[in-house]
Amino acid sequence: MVRCVQVLATTEVALTPLRWLVHLRRGQGRWLGQAAAGSFAGVLGLFALCIALAQWVHVAVRGYPPSAWWMVVAVLGIVVRAWGHWLRDRAGQALSLQVRHHLRTQLLNHATAQGPLWLQAQGNPAWWAQRLLDQVDALHGYLARYLPARQAAVLVPLAIVVVVFVIDWVAGLLLLLATPIIPLFMALIGLGTQAVHATQQTRQAELAGHLLERLETLPWLRRIGALAESEQAISEAAHDYRRVAMRVLRVAFLSSATLEFFSAVAIGLLAIYIGFALLGMIAWGPAPALTLREGLFILLLAPECFLPLRQLAQAHHDLTAAKAAAETLAPWVQPQVGVALEASTAASPDLGQALVLEQVGFCHTPEGRPLFQNVSLVVGAGEVLGLAGPSGSGKSTLLALMAGLVPPAHGQVRRSQRWSWLAQRPYLFHNTLRNNLLLAGPTDSGSMDDAVLLAALAAAGLPLPDPQLPQGLDTPIGDQNRGVSGGQAQRIGLARALLQQAPLWLLDEPTAALDADTRDALLPTLWACARERGVAMVVASHDPVVLARCDRVLTLEAP
Repeated sequence: MVRCVQVLATTEVALTPLRWLVHLRRGQGRWLGQAAAGSFAGVLGLFALCIALAQWVHVAVRGYPPSAWWMVVAVLGIVVRAWGHWLRDRAGQALSLQVRHHLRTQLLNHATAQGPLWLQAQGNPAWWAQRLLDQVDALHGYLARYLPARQAAVLVPLAIVVVVFVIDWVAGLLLLLATPIIPLFMALIGLGTQAVHATQQTRQAELAGHLLERLETLPWLRRIGALAESEQAISEAAHDYRRVAMRVLRVAFLSSATLEFFSAVAIGLLAIYIGFALLGMIAWGPAPALTLREGLFILLLAPECFLPLRQLAQAHHDLTAAKAAAETLAPWVQPQVGVALEASTAASPDLGQALVLEQVGFCHTPEGRPLFQNVSLVVGAGEVLGLAGPSGSGKSTLLALMAGLVPPAHGQVRRSQRWSWLAQRPYLFHNTLRNNLLLAGPTDSGSMDDAVLLAALAAAGLPLPDPQLPQGLDTPIGDQNRGVSGGQAQRIGLARALLQQAPLWLLDEPTAALDADTRDALLPTLWACARERGVAMVVASHDPVVLARCDRVLTLEAP
């Protein structure tokens, strides 16, 4: 499928991290409804269990044998409560799984639409992987624990306070006055935790990028004798991340201890009131009519009234972690109002054409100055187009736009269904020469035998056997193309293009890393292969020798 890209005007809606988190869970009301149903079922089971326990103690104190029916009620309450908690936890896990999967899909689609050049500008692969994996996973606690806990913190205490008010309005008033204390202190303590979580996530991304950079440059560090300095730098970065992580844990433990203290004080005040009322030391209000069964029932419910609030307080740290992650992720997947970012069609160039650009323009940012605009051209089969211009004029960007690696600001790009990219330094994987060539073949690599690979290498000017490649197709190629010269790497890249049999080749500075002799040996082979197969080529280069071989040259001016 060939993609014809047309970028149209859009209006971005900037959301705060909290509003973005709310927007993120839209369409997931089913799981939130199940979580609420689980919390409600849990409180019903709690009522049944507490009623049965209070009744047992009441009849035991009075010297009567307990009824078997209350045993049934107690068992039923335990089962219903356990089922409600399971339903709530299951709904939270399912909500987190679906939202994070959808968010990762959005991030990948956004990165695909922007192209690999944009992605490379954001940071190294470790930085991107940390965003895609760790930052998205940082939302798990908010989705799986905080949202269900917030629902339970509203439903469960409200139901308990209402029931206690019906039994004894003084006890209900004590619960009602003590309940808001925990959310209040939770909010006060949580004000400073978001910054701590944001710092932790930033340090984690920096540590991942730092480690990957050291691994990528490990051979060079070993050659220049800088392994000790690199080890010291990694150790310092790891200790810095450890200190930040311990700050997060200190805040979490401190807030939990504070909230446990206030809930214990509230339960103690309620127990004092009920004890004095049962002893007859309080003779006003509903206290004289309070029975042991009712008092015990209220005391059993009191800890359960504060339990959802304590769980919400513990999950509040998940909210602050999610807010910190949202500040990083939200700009990448902000909802947009207006027409779509890009429209894709299956349109192909006309017969005999390999590439068509119609009024194409590009700028790095919507507010920035255009790098180029209104570029229109047609490259026919077998034609060679050169792209010239000073550094920064946009040659590589225009080439990437032709390949679909970056989207244009306006206009249309139509290209052949298959195309090949030949960079100035072709990327060869740490593998054998054979497996690097098989990358250009179909998915079923068994359809390409060694004879086909050898013919492609010979056509690219690298016939085997070659004394510099003593193992032939089994010659190992190391990281960063170790084991082959720059000219050999270029010819291997050309052989892959031949195996792909694409009618369009896009070359970005193909001779920049070559000496004059290697360049003069490669160019005739490259042009001959293209002419024989009727391949259209677009070559971006500063080299006048390369541009002189092109059929025509498009010169870009500096912006």
